[in-house]
Amino acid sequence: MLENTSVVLTEVFNERQRQEQLKQEGKFPWSCEDLFNPDNHEPIPFSEKFVVLAEEVGEVADIVCKLMARRKEAKGVSVDKLREELIQVAAVAVAWAESL
Repeated sequence: MLENTSVVLTEVFNERQRQEQLKQEGKFPWSCEDLFNPDNHEPIPFSEKFVVLAEEVGEVADIVCKLMARRKEAKGVSVDKLREELIQVAAVAVAWAESL
């Protein structure tokens, strides 16, 4: 079991690096790791960081609903995609924790 934990935590670490790379490439102006918005130099409120995390959790919820319903919309959705989204949720949560 701890081997699985190690694998997952490595994936979360890699996702954190990917998210920071996307920020550097300009996909978004800040990540949950940041304390201040670079556009206005004001602190990034917890509420805005929560919205980022909630959006990721919402993607997990969407996949779970589609998998449970086994509808046409579930085509292309898999447990692998669910795992990928869960790793993203964990990485966003880690980024936020890093900022505290």
